[in-house]
Amino acid sequence: MNPDDETLAVVRADAARTRFNFSNYLPYHLTFPVATVSRVLGKTMESNFGLRTTHWRIMALLGSRGPASTRDLSRYLSSERSAISRATSELIARGYVLRIIHPHDRRLLMLQFSTAGKKLFERMSEVALQFEAALIRSVSRQELTVVDQVLKKLRDAALEYRTLHVKPNARRGGLGTRVIRRGRARQASSQSAPRSTRGPARSSRA
Repeated sequence: MNPDDETLAVVRADAARTRFNFSNYLPYHLTFPVATVSRVLGKTMESNFGLRTTHWRIMALLGSRGPASTRDLSRYLSSERSAISRATSELIARGYVLRIIHPHDRRLLMLQFSTAGKKLFERMSEVALQFEAALIRSVSRQELTVVDQVLKKLRDAALEYRTLHVKPNARRGGLGTRVIRRGRARQASSQSAPRSTRGPARSSRA
């Protein structure tokens, strides 16, 4: 290969690497295995204990960290507070979680396990650890350490990118959210507008 052909080959190789290709796009390759693991774990918890994803995550967090407020759960689980509130209300109705008054701030309500909740968490823990063991059966400690380090670097890089490139008012709600809000606004406007009870105007001619 002559120098000109070699240079052209390098340029084409660089262009191929920088061209967007979803099949080898890193964020997709990160999302797919994580989504698969989360989906399988969620189905496992639902089939064994009748708990959907938000429910068992709340149970796991209360069991690991102790009593917490709805605000704390929302922050730790990166979920909307309304979704956390609905899920905790369902767990309370099923007798697994209790609302208590904060020992140092009586204005704040905390969530903690009932006796039945503690027993359920113990059973959940066994299943969760079995699942984790199955995942890492063929993965060495060194590989796990590298995975942890790489994931932390990727997370930090993503947060830095968000700070630099994502507008604050664009971080919540996209086009679909705006369309829904506009539709609701129009519906509310049409419902509040006064409606005429008169019939069609009659001509003044006889």
